[in-house]
Amino acid sequence: MTTAALPLAHGDRTPRPADQPVPDRDRERVQIRAARLRLTTDRKLGKPTPDWVRELAKKPL
Repeated sequence: MTTAALPLAHGDRTPRPADQPVPDRDRERVQIRAARLRLTTDRKLGKPTPDWVRELAKKPL
């Protein structure tokens, strides 16, 4: 059996072609998650976090 026969992880949607842009909301969610990760990492390392990262991390997903 090939992997093409397996169901997609996100339901029955077909995968997006590589040349099609990622929707803005998806990109924003990735940026918010990255900001939250940076906030956590900076806190554990004892480093200051820039205000713009703090503001981005406060946004709801």
